[in-house]
Amino acid sequence: MYLCRFLYNDIHPKYGLLDGSKIFSLNNLFHIELDFNFIKDFISDEVNASDVKFLPPCEPSKIIGIALNYPGVGEINSNLDEPLVFIKGLNSLVLDNVPLVLKSSDMAWGECELAAVIKHKVKNIKSNTVLDSILGFMPANDITCNNFGNRDHHLARSKSVDGFCPVGKFIDLDYQYKNKKIQGYQNDILIRDGNTNNMVYSIEKIIEWLSSWMTLNPGDIILSGAPPRVRKKQFLKSGDTYSVQLEGFDDLNIRVL
Repeated sequence: MYLCRFLYNDIHPKYGLLDGSKIFSLNNLFHIELDFNFIKDFISDEVNASDVKFLPPCEPSKIIGIALNYPGVGEINSNLDEPLVFIKGLNSLVLDNVPLVLKSSDMAWGECELAAVIKHKVKNIKSNTVLDSILGFMPANDITCNNFGNRDHHLARSKSVDGFCPVGKFIDLDYQYKNKKIQGYQNDILIRDGNTNNMVYSIEKIIEWLSSWMTLNPGDIILSGAPPRVRKKQFLKSGDTYSVQLEGFDDLNIRVL
């Protein structure tokens, strides 16, 4: 099942189940913590997908990024004691195909990531029960730019520019994330290439570790890291396109103005 959020004929966002060209709208009693075995009990009507305005498919309290989570990325080594984590501002969250506006001074690049979305409030969870607390998965692009004065590019200035976290328009509630090909293309040229099996820290380990010191709330987004580059860093410039290709999903595309 594919869960989306949208606007249709009013100002109130709704959740819905995307099925090809149709969306089955869910009534106001629905929330993402419900048992999805009964989700069809909340269907109120059916609309054409072409008639709605899609919104980001969840409402996070925070966007959490994991860095250096694939071999061959940055200064990664086999002796990491814990993941490198950062936060992206909610202002960075947009859908795919929303034009990206960059300042001439923004030396930005695209990434390609698997994003997990939290279903239940989570604290001190064990890895063997993590999957029960995941709503589903979607593709994401953790766009990043160089920081001022050679400061760390995992800080807010590099991660939280408006539009720096494009995501897909739906969450796949049944997605099996292991052994999935993930690639990033800039102007149709392969930039990053990997497989989710190569993560240093699995989704289960990431969420177990995060929840040991941070409460995760329903709708929170966890970016699980980008695979390594297959050519040197390419900065985004006006007119460029960037595509995230995650096996099992539609391409997630951006265009730079």
